[in-house]
Amino acid sequence: MFRLSPRLSGNAASSQAVQYIRALATSNQTGMSAALGPAYITRFRGATGVLAQSAASYSSVPRQMSQQISLKEVGIMDPYVIPEKENRPSMFSDYKKWVKYAKLRMRNTGMTAASTLGMCWKLKDFGITARFLGESEEAYIGMNKAFAKGDRPYLEEICTPSMYAKLKGQLKDRAGRYEWQYHGLVEKPQIVSIRQGQIGGHVLIQMIVRLHTNQSMGVFDKKSKLIAGDLKKTVPVLEYIVFQRYITDPEDNWRILGKAQPEASS
Repeated sequence: MFRLSPRLSGNAASSQAVQYIRALATSNQTGMSAALGPAYITRFRGATGVLAQSAASYSSVPRQMSQQISLKEVGIMDPYVIPEKENRPSMFSDYKKWVKYAKLRMRNTGMTAASTLGMCWKLKDFGITARFLGESEEAYIGMNKAFAKGDRPYLEEICTPSMYAKLKGQLKDRAGRYEWQYHGLVEKPQIVSIRQGQIGGHVLIQMIVRLHTNQSMGVFDKKSKLIAGDLKKTVPVLEYIVFQRYITDPEDNWRILGKAQPEASS
């Protein structure tokens, strides 16, 4: 499973912390977690879990050959996310928009089903998606805690290289001691999209997970005085986190690739 690290450290406080925490808490689309952007796909050598152990049973490329393959860097294969219920078009008010939405939803359902079946068949494991949801929540919590505390080694371990580079840049530009707290789920995690691709002889899987959680964050100065945020005030945050893994590489594991946004109703 995704490993969580106890290594947490802080930085000095300054007025920049106020601007930073406001940027993080601008809306539920951004939330209090790290801003996630486009990322590259790379191999990962590190933590192993139920998903990593399952992958070891299947490989389309011999292990010695996989060591020599340089996997190409790509972004999110398909960032489409179905709109939230309140943003979905109505067939009665705007039929054309509804038809477009219905086609996209049908396409997403079909591609997710095909990719899920292909992944489960290759891994010989048809319970993988259910177990993945718990691990994805754990990884999301770990990433937010590490980002708040400035734990660069853990962020580098759980994120893709470009994702880590973006978070590292944000850590460099901020100041203050940050604390982030997790207050449980608003709704159960949900896999809204699964895509499968062939990259450099390996099978790549990307999953988009809908995570609706309660969070709080505070920023403190050197004297531990609160200068931004409020740890006692929980904020509901809805995010769509993209995870990826080369399932045919026994040494690869799930990592956080970025963030997707729901399709606009317009």
